[in-house]
Order: sequence, then C-alpha cells, then structure tokens
Amino acid sequence: MYSKKILCLALMLHTVTAVSAQGNTQDYDLVWSDEFDTNTLGTNWNVEATNTPYNKEMQAYTARPENVTIADGNLVITARRESYDGKAFTSGRINSLHKVSFTHGKIEARIKLPKLANGLWPAFWMMGEDYDTVNWPKCGEIDIMEMGMKDAVANGSTANTVAGTIHWGESISSHQQYTPGSVTVSQDLTDGYHIFTAVWDDNYLKFYVDNDATPYFSTTIKKGFDKSAYFHKPYHFILDLAVGGDYTGIANADAVTALPEAGDEAQMLVDYIRVYQQKDRHNVTTDINRLKAESENRELAWYNLAGQRVSNNHVGLYIHQGKKIIRNK
Repeated sequence: MYSKKILCLALMLHTVTAVSAQGNTQDYDLVWSDEFDTNTLGTNWNVEATNTPYNKEMQAYTARPENVTIADGNLVITARRESYDGKAFTSGRINSLHKVSFTHGKIEARIKLPKLANGLWPAFWMMGEDYDTVNWPKCGEIDIMEMGMKDAVANGSTANTVAGTIHWGESISSHQQYTPGSVTVSQDLTDGYHIFTAVWDDNYLKFYVDNDATPYFSTTIKKGFDKSAYFHKPYHFILDLAVGGDYTGIANADAVTALPEAGDEAQMLVDYIRVYQQKDRHNVTTDINRLKAESENRELAWYNLAGQRVSNNHVGLYIHQGKKIIRNK
C-alpha cells in the first residue's frame, strides 16, 4: 500500500485546486482526514455497542476488535454469522459524534466493500451534531452511500447499485426524505477500493463514485426551501455494515446468503476519509481542538472564592489563573 502519511502531508501543505472532475472549480484545502494508519478509535470515533439496532437489522453491534478495528492502514468493520447477545450476527458501527464535526465541504472516502448478496447493507453517512439534543429526524441525516437495497437483491445487481438519501423533519410523524432512487453504475463496486464523494455547499448536495462527472445523487438545499435549515449546520460521520433489515428486505437469517455458514465473515475496509473545505470556510471541530478551547476558556475564566464563575469586571477578591486577586474598581 502506498504511504498515505506522505500523501496526506503533501495534501495538507498544498491547496487543492479543481479537486475533481465534478464541476467544482473552487480552491479547497484538506482540513481533516483519518488515514487509519494509527489507532484513532476513541480519538476520532465512538464505537457503538447494542443488540437493538434500528430498521429491523439482525446483527448485534459490538465494540470487540473482531467487529471493529484498525489494521494495515484500514478501518476494518467485520460482519460475522455467530450467535451473540440474542442475535444471529455481529458487526460494527462507529460515529464521530462530539469528536469530529463540520459544515459544508467536499467529503471523500476510499472504501472496499464486501460481496453483498444477499443481506449485507454497508453505509457511509452523516447526521447532525445536535442529534443527542433534538433527536432524529430534526437533526437531519445525509446518507452518502448505501448498498444492498432490496430492489438490487431482487434483480441481482447489489454489486453495482448505489443510493444516496437525505432525511429531515421536526418529528418522526413529520419525517420527510428525498432520494432519486438507486442508481446502477457500470463498475462492480465490490471488486476493490472505490472512492465515494459528497460535495456539500450552500446550494446543493451531490454524491459521486470514482470521480464520475455525473452524480448518482443531487438535491437542492438552497435557503428558502423547506428542508434547507436542516442541512446547513455541523454534521458528524457514521460508518456501519448492517445485516438484513428493512433496507435489504431480508428478515430471516437463513436468507442472508452473504454469510451462509456459522463463522463466516465479510469485511468493509475504509482506507481513508478526507474533508476538504474552501479556503475561507474552514470550520472542522475535533475532540482535540474542543478540549483545547475548553482548557483555554478555563484559563481565562474568573471565579469568586466559592468557586463560582464571575464576569471579568468583578469587584472584590477573586481567583484568576490560579491566583488570588483583589479588584477595587
């Protein structure tokens, strides 16, 4: 494998002009990436563990290295047929909630997908950073890549059928979504690594595969549209490999032919995720710079002797940067 560290350094040092054949000629900078050359689980990512996944999926998500790990320059998410915590399968799901978030940019992931038929459902997607305060779908959802959908299972095209979708709404009862439907592309997307790209700006969301000139998903999010308010705020990443469920149309473990025997495994490999933004619009927030900001704020804070924060024009005896200070006026 090429040295991603060298490549990443080169990209960080140089502005990317006309970053792809996708019609966007603005200058971009690489503002954040995870190259998965070191173990960033716990730094950039939360590893989810639950046996009650959404959408009638049949796996238990675990935090075990058997299901989620970083190895050989890849994030490795492994789905396995095994009895675990009341489920017939296990797999992995990670998110960057409160660890990495941003608004707008060009998002690129290089992913190697497993053979999907039948029953595997890989996804590379994002949700609003306010998910844990306003809940879904008010937080908004941007599904950049999903594969393994039931229509593709029915017609035998799971290997080259990809879809993008967005979700929004004030409540589950008022949930809205937009998708142009799944798109069949010429290439087999399970034959090796492929690049999935989202271009997200003030006006549009557009998704591409392997730098194609034509997006497989495009929607308007201009201000004034009813959905626009949901898609111009910080979002975080999610990556997972589900087994069965509503999206695949498969509800019986025996019908998951992608993992036919006990102990069978399928892996989703993520070589890198990169975020590019226009030169004057860098806004990535990470756990590291958040903690730094909090530390700086603590250093600048003013406290009374009871330990309560006070304004910086407080009169009397107070504590600032670990020192007792008396201010008379």
